[in-house]
Amino acid sequence: MGKYLYIIACLLLGVIACRKSEDYKFSTPLAIDSRIVRVDVPADTTRIIVYADGDWKMEPVAETPWLQLQTNSGHGKGEVLVQVKDNSGQLPRAAKLVVRGGGKTDTIVLQQKGIVPTLTLADKTAQTISNGGTYKTAINTNIPMNLMTITYSYDSTGATNWVSGLQIKDGYLFFKTDTNQLSVIRSVVMRLSYLDALGTTTKDTLLIQQKPGMSFEGAVQKDFAYVKQALANGVINENIYVEGIVVSDKGHPNIAQNLNTPANKHVLDKTENSIAVYVQSLDGTSGLYFRTATPGDNIFNFNDRVKIWLKGTSVQQLQNPARTIISNLDVLHIMKKDVGTTSLLPKEKYMADLTDNDLYTYTKLKDVEISIPSGSFTNINEGYTARMDCYPMNIRDIQGNSMYMLTNLDVPYRRDGKQVPQGSGTIAGILVHEEYDRYGGNIGRYAIRHLKREDIALSDDRNNGFSKVLAEWSRFKNEYANTPTDALNPLTPDIGTGRITQSSKTWLDFTANGITGTTDYNGLLQEPTTNKGAVTNGGWGCKGWWNTVTNTGEYWAMEVSSAGISTPLSMQIEGNTDIGGPRNFVAEWSVNNSTWNSIGSFTFEDVANWSNTLLTQVAGFKVLNFQLPPAASGQNHLYIRLRVANKNVGTTNAATGGTLTTTTSCRLVHVSLKYNK
Repeated sequence: MGKYLYIIACLLLGVIACRKSEDYKFSTPLAIDSRIVRVDVPADTTRIIVYADGDWKMEPVAETPWLQLQTNSGHGKGEVLVQVKDNSGQLPRAAKLVVRGGGKTDTIVLQQKGIVPTLTLADKTAQTISNGGTYKTAINTNIPMNLMTITYSYDSTGATNWVSGLQIKDGYLFFKTDTNQLSVIRSVVMRLSYLDALGTTTKDTLLIQQKPGMSFEGAVQKDFAYVKQALANGVINENIYVEGIVVSDKGHPNIAQNLNTPANKHVLDKTENSIAVYVQSLDGTSGLYFRTATPGDNIFNFNDRVKIWLKGTSVQQLQNPARTIISNLDVLHIMKKDVGTTSLLPKEKYMADLTDNDLYTYTKLKDVEISIPSGSFTNINEGYTARMDCYPMNIRDIQGNSMYMLTNLDVPYRRDGKQVPQGSGTIAGILVHEEYDRYGGNIGRYAIRHLKREDIALSDDRNNGFSKVLAEWSRFKNEYANTPTDALNPLTPDIGTGRITQSSKTWLDFTANGITGTTDYNGLLQEPTTNKGAVTNGGWGCKGWWNTVTNTGEYWAMEVSSAGISTPLSMQIEGNTDIGGPRNFVAEWSVNNSTWNSIGSFTFEDVANWSNTLLTQVAGFKVLNFQLPPAASGQNHLYIRLRVANKNVGTTNAATGGTLTTTTSCRLVHVSLKYNK
């Protein structure tokens, strides 16, 4: 056995000796271990192996600030140490490194990962009119235009180079078309592509179609007053056109109210926002609401100067307020469309000075503030964003009037982690009239839709506002619930002095049977699945809303002093109710807690039910503003109550028909009393 082991060992030694001999004989003037080296996004250091017989040196082909060769030369087998900077938030990148030695040259490509390139056009087809002009389509991309490859495939008409002026700005791809001199439609497929540093191509295409010249022979221009007053409901047979300025913007998410689909109230149909066009007269005094036949027919940009042929479209005349809607507008009805050469400025008005003629015009409201300036522009339960489309935020002005500012939930800055402005200023936008079932239907004669964050030009600082707070309650102070006192209890005001209680409860009853904490939804984060905008103990609620002895409704009761105040007071409240809880209220004031004077009536809508969300339910809270009469100012004792008006309540299937029970809650998440400085 020992003899055999000796032979095997010799054989193994022979093999090893052979391998050593082969290694010793192997040589190369120059070689590298890989021609493509890929590193991750963070700053890092990587090594590149170089094989050579003699001296060698490596260097970038071009100046590359984001990488540094810490070692770049050697003799024989060695390594290059390459340090790269962080590439977070940037597209992938690459650099070429060249290594020279022994009369030979080799190249390495160093790649660094980055953000994933995106390039998506909202439209697949863009319609343009015969006389050309500037057009746009929404684009989602993180690729600069100068890095894109753009090609055109023109159709067989023979016309080429009639599309130009590509530019990406504010989320839109803009392009220009020349006048179509042909008698037929012409088209071109425009392809946008980008080859990134990792070798991946991202691309999308847009079919641009241009209509042939239309004959509008005999068409007579009419002013907006004629359209509003002389045309009857139905198809317009007169050969007429109007000229005006577009104040809406194709592709903008906050143009019109999107409704839930008739077949499924849990699903939104966003067609209305995509076909709505608002055009004001050249002098800005009057507006019309146009509805295009399809989203593709909406080619209107903000500040376009347009001529629109009305023959063949349909008109609808509506009252209270008086307004005109023209439907079935297609591209063939657009006689002319030119980009405005000067900035379009809104007309400025106080709320009290608005008229029906101002509807669908670009308007700036003067001396306004957000009635309850907390949270975001859409204080709702984020879990319901797929089922509802709009949040009406109450705004008020220095003259004591109020209305709603409407924000659709696709607006990108609606809940971006920033506190809403707390001071006063101006708010610009499109003046509209809309009804909103989740707030009881009627939300006022006028509302305003902003087009950009800068339209809401309010001071961030509450001290830079026209109003001053007399008393304000904005949360349930749970830290004082166990041992409440007159001075420190869960409903001690955040600002000022005063009391809130409920008529059927004993003062300082913050037990489970009294006034308890509840959730608000004015958090600054936009997270639909976890906190959903929720703020624990952001409000308070109470049960037991009907007095069976007196057969009258119970009420929220407030007591403050307005002594020394000479300007009128206003009241802001925010609340909702359980399904089957009190919906209809009256607000009243008194100086002796005995004789009551009316402030107004209102509804608190049922809170949304996830398993069967009704269109009359609110996924959050409703805000209301009331102006008190001058007599309420200057009082040592001022009493205000929000009293249940009747027993009409909702059910899980309807806004009415329920039974008011002692187990259903009404909630408040904010109460404030203010006066002008």
